[in-house]
Amino acid sequence: MAITFALMVPYLGFAIYYSQRFPSNQMPDWLTNTLIIWFTTNFLILMLFAKFIFKKQVADVQIDSGALAKSRTISARLVILWSGFFVYGVVETVRGKYPLSRAIPAGAFLLVFIGIFGWSLFRSRQTK
Repeated sequence: MAITFALMVPYLGFAIYYSQRFPSNQMPDWLTNTLIIWFTTNFLILMLFAKFIFKKQVADVQIDSGALAKSRTISARLVILWSGFFVYGVVETVRGKYPLSRAIPAGAFLLVFIGIFGWSLFRSRQTK
């Protein structure tokens, strides 16, 4: 939790400071794009840091099939939900409802998480 807090506080301070400098609903594109990049980077840093910490530990634990099935179900639902949001965003962007400058970063953000959770779902289904 301390690492997560230390990674998030600088951007939150930065975003709060700059968001108070603009009138309501007039946030610049770079502020929201930076948020997406910062969040994704922090997610990946924490994931790699956790792999580094727990790489040296050997666990001889039996995997609970009920917990594994629940994990697969949650991952599959998230992938389906985010894929639906992605398709909806593409359709609405083509129709002209969302500007391209906002749609591309949002789509990239969704694709990152679709890829991460899709890969974990794929890996959990592989036989070892």
